[in-house]
Amino acid sequence: MLISLTVISSLAACGTKDAQETTKASETTTEAESELAETERAEGTGETVTAAEMPEYVSAFDLGDISEYVELGEYKGIEVKAMDTEVTDEEVEEELKSQVENTEPSYEEIREGTVAEGNVANIDFEGKMNGEVFQGGTGKNFNLTIGSGQFIPGFEEGLVGKTIGDTVVLDLNFPEQYSPNPDFSGKAVEFTVTINYVQGEEIPNELNDAFVERTTDGQYKTVEEYRTYMKQEMAKSRTEEARVGKVNAAWEKVEANATFKKEAEELIQYNYDTQLYQVESMLSMYGMDMESYLSAMGTTQEEFQKDITEYAEQSARWQLLVRAIVEAEGLEPADEEYESGLERLAEETGMTVEAMKTNYSETMIKDILRQEAVQDLLEETAVEVSAEG
Repeated sequence: MLISLTVISSLAACGTKDAQETTKASETTTEAESELAETERAEGTGETVTAAEMPEYVSAFDLGDISEYVELGEYKGIEVKAMDTEVTDEEVEEELKSQVENTEPSYEEIREGTVAEGNVANIDFEGKMNGEVFQGGTGKNFNLTIGSGQFIPGFEEGLVGKTIGDTVVLDLNFPEQYSPNPDFSGKAVEFTVTINYVQGEEIPNELNDAFVERTTDGQYKTVEEYRTYMKQEMAKSRTEEARVGKVNAAWEKVEANATFKKEAEELIQYNYDTQLYQVESMLSMYGMDMESYLSAMGTTQEEFQKDITEYAEQSARWQLLVRAIVEAEGLEPADEEYESGLERLAEETGMTVEAMKTNYSETMIKDILRQEAVQDLLEETAVEVSAEG
């Protein structure tokens, strides 16, 4: 959502303190907590100062009197244009057509006869050296073109003429010079191979019962059944889009109606450092430096810093508004609300409550609950009007 700020998607997607993710919907960055580098704001200089640690989390609730920063305008009863959530039969058919067109081709499964040169055999295999399974020597439902030379000498040849459905044992040796893994060079290996089936003719993708059953792994068996399901899912998706759109549209007006008196420099600095730290961490994962990244993006250091400065300032305004509304409406989570919210967030992120408390501060958790409360308020109080209205 538009008002999702720096901490929400961090907890929604992480699982460890070092996890990091960017939420596109709000174009804000999470509390990136990897261990690479921190940068300080350097507007207009084209320089980046690398520091040792990630900056300590800063909340709008850490600031002084909120009235020094922002004065709320109208924020309840905001009129927003209603979104049409109806899903037409034509739209469902277009979706089904797209699925048919974009589904990978499938093939008949020949389960009788023998394997021949040029066949594509679907196999399960397990390799052992000195009686021990080794890494990279096992596979299931692997499609192997016989004669392609994809496996070591003797493997594919050893399947030619074998009966489909049988399990065969191949006693082989790795080549004397085996470049993919020199440690395997010349070593004896035993492969146990089950021939599941051989690929036959390609099955044309057509919207029929067989296609539905095949592509849904038997969950749906007829086109009508699947068509009904798709319409329901598309309606759910559109309803959710409308809900998010309603809150976003209301939030835009809340921001436009507010009067910002002065910038929250500490908050802006934190947002800037966090965003830049996030990018640096991502680049480190891919072995790329900032200069190469900026070149690939077709931008300059100055333009990049300008962008994240604008991001930091925008995020700070949103955070100030959240605090102002929380205080105006008495939305501060009570102790029991905090505890129940903490349990819910832990469940959503696959963490234990204790792990959440260890990895994230109480302020950070409360900021998530505060933001959710403001979103709920906007959703409840915004007034939807017809598009023509």
